[in-house]
Amino acid sequence: MKLLKHDRDTVGDFQRRVLLHIPVGFICAISVLGHWALTLALTAGFLYYENNEDLHEKDKAWKDTFGWLTGAVMGSFTVMGLRLG
Repeated sequence: MKLLKHDRDTVGDFQRRVLLHIPVGFICAISVLGHWALTLALTAGFLYYENNEDLHEKDKAWKDTFGWLTGAVMGSFTVMGLRLG
């Protein structure tokens, strides 16, 4: 799985953290079907949490954000498919 490897990952937990955060991004994107403000609140909350956690733990939050973004893109395509279908 070349896609789930990254040169900047020195710890070796990139794959696990990406896979854990894909559902979070997917839920954030799908929530636009309810109301756009819910999507905005979930996205802002997630990004605030990850940045705050990185300040305290220095755990390279970009790995979690990459997983969230992957899920958000997948969810966005799902929403577009539902709206067009």
